[in-house]
Amino acid sequence: MKDNTERMKRDMKVAVVGCGNWLAGDDAVGLEVLQRLPDMLSSVDFPGLDVELIELGTGGLDVIDYLLECDRAIVVDAVLADGEPGEVVLFAAGSIPSSDQIPFSLHGIDLSQALTLGFKLYPEQMPRLVQVIGVDVGTAPEDFSFGMSEAVESAVLDAARAVIGRLEEWSDEVCDGNA
Repeated sequence: MKDNTERMKRDMKVAVVGCGNWLAGDDAVGLEVLQRLPDMLSSVDFPGLDVELIELGTGGLDVIDYLLECDRAIVVDAVLADGEPGEVVLFAAGSIPSSDQIPFSLHGIDLSQALTLGFKLYPEQMPRLVQVIGVDVGTAPEDFSFGMSEAVESAVLDAARAVIGRLEEWSDEVCDGNA
């Protein structure tokens, strides 16, 4: 078990996790966002943050392993949020739609269930804050296909900018001593 004082003496460890499946059309949006981030991040500095980009794919419960010992995390994924396809939506860990609201998940267990289990099993090791940046895909994929719809593809840059915006906010909190 880590002491919270120890966490504050070093850079804040932040995982940015991209979820999805390249073979399931719009479900690949989290992976596509993650692929765009290295170039976008190369010109930005986040003092006080140690940021790791993680391509999870359809890991389901594997997300827990990647988040353990992180101070904060951002998860980017396709969501069904009753909005327009391509709409970027933000959720805190406790407000992510669960599988009873989303009838289909390629991840085996949905993100909400995985995070809930992680917080129950490892309350001291899970991040204090998990931000989900979702892109509404409108409908669950019915079959396998390469490539995303035009609406979801057009949201990739906005979702990547949302990741950078959240990292900037967290970096400012660390520098101001408010993290």
